[in-house]
Amino acid sequence: MNTLHFTGKVLLTLASAMYSIVPPFVDLNRTHATNPLWISHARFHVVWQVMIMLGIGLLSIYMLWFSTMDQRFAINLSFILGLIVLGSFLINVALRKLYAGTLADPNGVPPIFKKVDTNLFFFTLALVLLFTGYFIV
Repeated sequence: MNTLHFTGKVLLTLASAMYSIVPPFVDLNRTHATNPLWISHARFHVVWQVMIMLGIGLLSIYMLWFSTMDQRFAINLSFILGLIVLGSFLINVALRKLYAGTLADPNGVPPIFKKVDTNLFFFTLALVLLFTGYFIV
């Protein structure tokens, strides 16, 4: 495996980890899943969403490094799965006013750099890593 190919796989892995391994630590606590101010059905959905993202990300990482399937197919599928997760987030950001949604909860995760929503920052960064990794691998 050449250096560029390896670097691309590492970037795809980082993107996958950002949308799958990090959210359980951020969301399965008092700011989200056990937030007493959230209605129980919203808490149910956030746990479900986190589990889906964890499964998709772990599958992507497995395909990139351990699967015996065709490597190009594994890379393409990992990229597409990442696009589905991260693209859905960005579409949701764009459509949130249609259902009175907000990027953050006042008692949730504080913004990064004082005004930039933390999820928006990190998921956009993950999308950049995903595209960069895909196009150099």
